[in-house]
Amino acid sequence: MLMTQVLADCYACEASIEDADVLMAAATAAAMAVGATVVGESTVRYVPHGLTIAVFLAESHIVLTTWPEHRLLLIDTLLCNAEMDPDVAIDEIVRRLCPAGEVVRQRVPRRIADKPNEA
Repeated sequence: MLMTQVLADCYACEASIEDADVLMAAATAAAMAVGATVVGESTVRYVPHGLTIAVFLAESHIVLTTWPEHRLLLIDTLLCNAEMDPDVAIDEIVRRLCPAGEVVRQRVPRRIADKPNEA
């Protein structure tokens, strides 16, 4: 089975990336946008600033990490259901948190097999 993990670096984000509730709402909305099932969540606040929030899904995860002093948001999305498009989840987060910023995406293929050369 092949999955694609999508990483997105989002620049020129809104000041709201400093608000854990806003981040969690965006990640949860992203999960809903692709039809994923939320099974847990966690938030870590860094000193002097920055956050990481994780939404754990029955289908894997959505993780947001911020550097508010640089107006930077990093998104990590992995969905093990091939019917779900990780770009849809990222688009929902970007729409809410970085609508005027630049977004750079990286696609990382992830293969689930007993041996590296099986697919």
